[in-house]
Amino acid sequence: MKKQLLTLLFFFTLTVLSFGQSIEEIFKALPLAYANELTLEAKDSLIQNGTYTFPGGDEVESLKCDYTSEKDFIRMIYSFPSGQSGILIIELRKFEKIDGSLAVVYAKFGGARRAYEQHTLLTFDYQDSSLRLNENLGLPETIEPYQFLKDNLPDSVKTESRNLNTSYNLVPEEANSVEYLVNPETNQSEELIKTDRFLFTWNGVRFEKSEK
Repeated sequence: MKKQLLTLLFFFTLTVLSFGQSIEEIFKALPLAYANELTLEAKDSLIQNGTYTFPGGDEVESLKCDYTSEKDFIRMIYSFPSGQSGILIIELRKFEKIDGSLAVVYAKFGGARRAYEQHTLLTFDYQDSSLRLNENLGLPETIEPYQFLKDNLPDSVKTESRNLNTSYNLVPEEANSVEYLVNPETNQSEELIKTDRFLFTWNGVRFEKSEK
């Protein structure tokens, strides 16, 4: 009996320690390539100040990153205060697994403010203070824009749908979920849309696509 209690206590402690890892700690563990070349010092500056200007810029062109965070979610917006008009958004969110360990979702999209697209979706296991890619958590990297359209449309319309804005949103209204969105640029495109999003709900093991 004593041995069973010790075993339960051991696993309970592991669970608490695992999910107790803050989103900021996970952010710090994000490899340089996925953080758009943010060093550990730059990450610390973002966490403390909410914004970071990359060195090497000038009066004509400079790159900055604005940072916001919640309990289990981070958003970073990369933009050019002057010069180029492009924008890049990276989101990071943690989810608890049934065994108490963590899964982490990383989404990146960008382009112009009025014309953008989903770039990257990655899923990780977070263990021993490091992120390890796990491609078996149920989220597609992208969804072809034509899948948002009504059925039986001409192929020419499906081809034109490539111009639709698409992106992941890691904090939809539904709990323990993420959503993949389409945002038509014109009212004419809206008439062709069957659904404006696909919802994926976390079940503690992987994400399941909602039938709603």
